Amino acid sequence: MAPSHSSRLREVPRDHKGSAAAPVVRAIDVGFGLVKFSLPAEGGTTFSSFPAMAIPADVSAVRSLSTRRRDTFDIPALGAQYEVGRDVGLAQAGGSFGRDVTDEFYKGAIYEALTKGALRYMAEAGDTAVDLLVLGLPVNQYNDAKRRDYLRDTYQRAVEIGDDKTLEVRKVIVQAQPMGGYAALEEHLDELNQVIEATGGALQPLASVDELDELSVLVVDPGEHTLDWLLIQQGSINPRASGAASDAGRHRVIRAVQDSLAADIGRPLGPAVVPRINEALRLKQPVKLSGVAHDLGKYEPQIMSVVEDSLNRMIDGLRDAHEIIDLIVLVGGHPDRYRDVLSRRFPAIPVFVMPQSMAANVRGFQMIGEAMAEHS
Repeated sequence: MAPSHSSRLREVPRDHKGSAAAPVVRAIDVGFGLVKFSLPAEGGTTFSSFPAMAIPADVSAVRSLSTRRRDTFDIPALGAQYEVGRDVGLAQAGGSFGRDVTDEFYKGAIYEALTKGALRYMAEAGDTAVDLLVLGLPVNQYNDAKRRDYLRDTYQRAVEIGDDKTLEVRKVIVQAQPMGGYAALEEHLDELNQVIEATGGALQPLASVDELDELSVLVVDPGEHTLDWLLIQQGSINPRASGAASDAGRHRVIRAVQDSLAADIGRPLGPAVVPRINEALRLKQPVKLSGVAHDLGKYEPQIMSVVEDSLNRMIDGLRDAHEIIDLIVLVGGHPDRYRDVLSRRFPAIPVFVMPQSMAANVRGFQMIGEAMAEHS
C-alpha cells in the first residue's frame, strides 16, 4: 500500500450516497485520553468515545454489586482480560492508572484492549463485519512502516472482542492522526472563512474547498502524550517538515499541575488523581481531593510554560517551513491555549480551531475511508 502522503484526498470521488450494499467503513482514533470511533446509525454514521483506560478485569462477585450494569466490556488482550468502556472510571482505584503513555503503546495490551473495545461497541450497535477500518498513529509512529504493518497484521482479520464474540475486519488502512483533521476541514468552510477574514493577513476567504489544496496548511494536534503536526502542501504531506514531540501534550500539562499541587498541599498524589485533575482543567473547575476543593487557576503559569515549550519544539521541527504556511488548523481535545500562543507568534496567519475538535481526526478518518472504499 502506498503511503497516504502520495495522494491528494480531494481528487478521490466523494459521492458516498450509495446503495444499501455500500461497504461498511469504520474509523478508530485511539488517543492517550479518549478512544474516538464511528458507529452505525439509522441513515448513516455516528461517533462516540470512551476513556482511553484499560483496567485488569475484576472477576469477583463484588463487581456485580451495583444498582446498574456499568457500560464496559471485558476484552482479551495479550493473554489477559481488561475492562474497557464508557464507565471504566468506576473500575479505577488506587494506583491503577489504566493507560500506556509510552511510544510503544500501539503494540501493548492497553492499545489492543482499547481498539478491540471500540470494535465491540460497533458489534453491539449492529455491525456484523467491517469492510474497511481506518486506524491512526501519531506522526512519528506513522512514519515507521513496521508500525503501520503491525496494525494491519493485527486487526485485518476476525478480531476477538470478548465474551466469545468476533468481528471480521476485511481491510485496514493506517493514517497519520492529524490527516483526519485536514480531511474534516472541508465540512467547515464558512467558519474557516470567518477566521481568515478576521485575521486580516494575506490569505483571502476561500471560494471552495478545492482551494485548500493550493495552500500550505499546518495541522497541529496537541494530544494527551504527543504534540503532532503535519505540513500539507497542495493536498500532500511534506514529510520533512512534519513530525511529533513526545511528552509534549496534555499529560505533561497535567503532570506539571499535579506536581505543583502536591507541593502546595504537602503530600504526594498518585496516578488515580490524574483523571480528576484532567477533568477539572477541561471544565475549568476546582479539583476535589480528600473533601477539599483546590483552585487550579493558580497554576496557569506552569501550564503556559509547558504549552510554549511544546510549540517551540514544533517550530524548530518545521525547519523554517513556517515562512510558507498559509493556514494553521488545530485539532484535538484542548486546543485553546495552543491557539492563543500560535496567534501571538504568527499574527498574520489564520489559526482555526476545528469545531468539535476532539472528534475531528476520527471524523476525517471516516471520510477518508468512505472515499477510498468508493474509489476501490
